[in-house]
Amino acid sequence: MAKNEYYTYKESPINGDIMMSIQVFDIIAKQVIAEDKDVSLDASKGFAMPGTKKLVNCQIENNEVSITLHIKVKYGIKVTKKTKELQRMIANTVKDMANVAVKSVDICVESIDF
Repeated sequence: MAKNEYYTYKESPINGDIMMSIQVFDIIAKQVIAEDKDVSLDASKGFAMPGTKKLVNCQIENNEVSITLHIKVKYGIKVTKKTKELQRMIANTVKDMANVAVKSVDICVESIDF
C-alpha cells in the first residue's frame, strides 16, 4: 500500500489530475474540534518530535483518506456518544468541503478535562 501526500481526483481526463494536500484534511478536522465546546485536542501529545503522537494524523493510502485525532473530553460528557458524533461530523464536513469520502475517523480519548 502506497502512502501519498496528496488525494488525487481522477475526474478530469482532459485537463489532468487535481491533487489535494493532506494538510487540507488536517485543517478541516481541527476546525470541527475547535467548534465543539465539549472537547479539545490533547496538546500534551502534540509535540512534533519523532516518536510522539500528533494531534491530528491524516493518511492517504490508495487514494483513501483516514484521520486519527487525540482529544480531551470535558468531565460529565458521555464519551461514546460524543466521539460517534465527532466521527460523523468530521466525515460529513470533509465530504461537504472537499468532496472526498473518508475511509475512517479514529478518535483516541487521551484524558478527561476537569
